[in-house]
Amino acid sequence: MWRRLTPLFLAPLLIASPVAARHVHPLDDGWMRFEVAAAGRSLAAAMPSADTPVEILTIVIEGDGQAHDRHGRASANPTPLRAVGLDLAKAWPGPAAWLGRSCQFVEDVACEAAHWTTHRFSSEAVAMTDAAVSALMARAGAEKVVLVGWSGGGVMAALVAARRDDLAGLVTIAAPLDVGAWTASRGLSPLQGLDPADLPPIAAPQLHLTGAFDPVVRPAAVKLTARRLAGPQGQVETWPERHECCWTARAGEIAARLGPQP
Repeated sequence: MWRRLTPLFLAPLLIASPVAARHVHPLDDGWMRFEVAAAGRSLAAAMPSADTPVEILTIVIEGDGQAHDRHGRASANPTPLRAVGLDLAKAWPGPAAWLGRSCQFVEDVACEAAHWTTHRFSSEAVAMTDAAVSALMARAGAEKVVLVGWSGGGVMAALVAARRDDLAGLVTIAAPLDVGAWTASRGLSPLQGLDPADLPPIAAPQLHLTGAFDPVVRPAAVKLTARRLAGPQGQVETWPERHECCWTARAGEIAARLGPQP
């Protein structure tokens, strides 16, 4: 199943970095989008064009995209119409990269609807994202990573964070961190896969944000899990925002609220 909403260069390009990237596509603001190898598949990613080594890299993980149409049926393409995660990454005050989710912005004949619907948080999806995080860190020369996730990307960020020993921080924004409670609260069918509600506390600086006016992820459905993951030193806060708006405008404030990373 071929998936591509925007044109790509046809010939693969080799970027001058430790990690080869395919299908390079220039974006605005000096960023470029490309594909990284991830556990036998490919994920879309983006970084600034300059290859300056960094010690700590912030990677923003995209939301679920168009998982379903307005009738609740699985969409034909999960690529988001607006990539909120990419906007956050570009607004982040420091070295940052963006990572798409399974089958978003890529051409992949292995893509199936389950990859962005029922199994979006499967162990395979988490392993693929984890591998892509390592690839982006290698490309940036980074030793530690701050994972940031918006909406469903926050669920993925938490699941990946629990697997890593190089984590410098975790931020989730409007994320349904208790997947079971969230699907029940919205009358949705249960998802098959992993759930941050089953994770032990994560040993890293954390900031979990929900929106007071968010009709998609209500704070009450996820606050207990967020508090447990964060531990006594982590921060769990509700800000006067909606689901998509206006987190990007507050990227600098969010980064400052997480505080300096080790």
